[in-house]
Amino acid sequence: MYTDTSQLFSVNATTERMGDEQPTAIELLHRYGAGSSFFLGSPERTLLGSGIRARLTRHPGEPTAAALQRLFADVRQNEHSPAIAVGALPFAPEADPVLFIPQQMATADRLTRHAIARTKATIRSSVTQERPTPAVYAQQVQQALDLIRQSALKKIVLSRMLEVVGESDVDQAGVLRNLAARNAAGYTFAVDLPTVSGGVRRLIGASPELLLRRKGTQVLANPIAGTEPRSSDPGEDLARSRRLLHSAKDRHEHALVVTAVAETLRPYCHNLEVPPVPELIATPRVWHLSTRIRGELNHYAPSSFDLALALHPTPAVCGEPRDLARHAIEQLEDFDRGLFTGLVGWCDANGDGEWAVTIRCAEIEANRAKLFAGAGIVADSEPWREVAETSAKFRTLLDALQGDGV
Repeated sequence: MYTDTSQLFSVNATTERMGDEQPTAIELLHRYGAGSSFFLGSPERTLLGSGIRARLTRHPGEPTAAALQRLFADVRQNEHSPAIAVGALPFAPEADPVLFIPQQMATADRLTRHAIARTKATIRSSVTQERPTPAVYAQQVQQALDLIRQSALKKIVLSRMLEVVGESDVDQAGVLRNLAARNAAGYTFAVDLPTVSGGVRRLIGASPELLLRRKGTQVLANPIAGTEPRSSDPGEDLARSRRLLHSAKDRHEHALVVTAVAETLRPYCHNLEVPPVPELIATPRVWHLSTRIRGELNHYAPSSFDLALALHPTPAVCGEPRDLARHAIEQLEDFDRGLFTGLVGWCDANGDGEWAVTIRCAEIEANRAKLFAGAGIVADSEPWREVAETSAKFRTLLDALQGDGV
């Protein structure tokens, strides 16, 4: 249920800076390490949070939006406190989020890829374990196709997990730098996660997909769906991009997401621009179909956080219809997604903010990294092509861990 927090976001946001001068984005990236609690490098700005001043907790049955109201109310009496909430939300909207207000927050302009100092391998002598195996995943895709043919289900997103175990602790800051060096056009992030071991556990990734950005009355959503693995051969890579752009199967998968996002945003906007055809975007490992939806919000529109909650989870990470897809995911997937295919981002005291979809990510603690990848299944999907797609998506984090191609 939507909770109106428009009255909450009327105080002035204040952001503390670390140091006397405004830092650069590269400086913030290289400051990330011990004591850091949050990092986000987006096409708009770079944020680095240190420490945790106040953490969001939910009372039994309390909506996340209401809990965020309490979090801001607890700190806004102190005018020197940064009124910016950051963190990650899980795939399951009813599960507990990881949201907090950092002790300090530094901001800078966007990252510039060519200026980033790179790290080589961040993990040594690793072994990997897939869950499920490629053969079992192909069987799950076939089961999903059977459900689509036998029911009202139009699309379901099925995921895989890959656990990487090394001889020594993963260089988490190095993983973040490697991701930023290769994915500067996307959303590179790191979020401190609660742990019972006393160690440092983080969600780290580089997402190509913006769920929603709000800046004043302007809103932008960038749904992504439809994927083709890239090739190291320039001619073949170009052919694959053209094949994706004209693929009826992928265009259908993409249209399901665009329609759902546009229909959700339309009641909050007095003007909404939805391009009639998608465009191509590229990451180092895959091509995607992308549509940039722009809107002008109504005067009393909700915050970026509320808009993100209204959209999440989209057909890009769940399926369509949503309830049927979630039920099928619970039947077919044999692990808890947790924060994978959730949201990562920030919301300030004025309601502005940006939220990316937590894909191309890993949960890292000590010498272990759990990587995640998923693929959208529609009526024309082919099981082993979906295996190949998820394998290509794993490469984003594997490259950052192993140093390949960086």
